[in-house]
Amino acid sequence: MTTPKADTTSLTRQISIDAPAATVFKYLIDPELMCTWMGQACVFEPFEGGEYRCEINENIVAGGKVLEVVQDQKIVYTFGWEGGENPVTVGSSKVEITLEESNGSTLVKLFHSELVAAVEEHGGGWDHYLARLATAATGGDAGPDPVANPPADA
Repeated sequence: MTTPKADTTSLTRQISIDAPAATVFKYLIDPELMCTWMGQACVFEPFEGGEYRCEINENIVAGGKVLEVVQDQKIVYTFGWEGGENPVTVGSSKVEITLEESNGSTLVKLFHSELVAAVEEHGGGWDHYLARLATAATGGDAGPDPVANPPADA
């Protein structure tokens, strides 16, 4: 996984997944499949203006609106956190994910822009979740999410 930074308000991540783009795409837009790698309850309405919402746990919930969907190639949505504690509020930033298939594998490129704060923290979060996406999209079990269910002594 490479982690170049574009500037102080955005980040880029990419990972190669040993699965076709159509498979990876399903894990990005199908709420049931989304929950295998990110969140315990998800909504993704794959059309412009549709809802994006991912409940990592009852206290950590991301939300936004879908801006663009290109079947098996690209999704773009606004992103932010519910509640008043995080400066990255619902809809205040933008996530663009593109898929490039080659020889049965897919290069997933993620660009998260317009972050008003916590760029490094969001980068760490995407590193965590993209690795879990790779596991799930290749038929593996990503297991319980330690972000959603932190150890009691943490």
